[in-house]
Amino acid sequence: MGRPIVLLIGEHRTSAYVYHAIRNLGVTHVIQEDGPSEHRSESFKHWLTSAYVRLSSPVMRLSSRARILELKQRYPLNDGPIPSHHVLRVTSLNDTKTTMWLDRLDPQLIITHETGPIDPSVLARFDCPVLTVKPTMAEGQLQAYWAFRAKPDVCEVRIEQWTERGWTVVDRSMLYLGGTDNFATYPYLQLATALPLLRRQIELQLKEEVYERRKAK
Repeated sequence: MGRPIVLLIGEHRTSAYVYHAIRNLGVTHVIQEDGPSEHRSESFKHWLTSAYVRLSSPVMRLSSRARILELKQRYPLNDGPIPSHHVLRVTSLNDTKTTMWLDRLDPQLIITHETGPIDPSVLARFDCPVLTVKPTMAEGQLQAYWAFRAKPDVCEVRIEQWTERGWTVVDRSMLYLGGTDNFATYPYLQLATALPLLRRQIELQLKEEVYERRKAK
């Protein structure tokens, strides 16, 4: 059996979709930190926008059920819970408990999704590729707010990889917002677009590792 893939997450509900989309590629463990991902508003205006998103999303979810169902079926998206026996709980991904688990698991690939900020010194410890989906849901919904009001093709989703120079984009795609899209449909729109990109990048990383092993022989 090869080295595992480990998924690092916060408490955002959409991380379950990511787990189910990539688990058959070799995900054996999920390390979950307490609390949702952080998003610090850049200004009072952005804070008001964030508050509006939080307050209006439940109402919009009710009025957008048909669109959400359409987006969930496009990938399709599996919203089942992550099996509890696959989950390791930590207070923070920056804790020594996290690095202890990762040292023990010795993963061939790490995926992060909707976590709080991970310290660069922690990321630098990992001796395997680290991929993430950006923007976070909170940031993406704020971007979508402006897209709904002005230019509908400015939103995008990116797959980024950690390097010595920081996060580097390895794949990206535009999010094309329909006339009925809103804050509540954005997470599903992002995932339906991002998950095929993420799977492709994981498969490329796995192929590259197999090639390197064969070349070493």
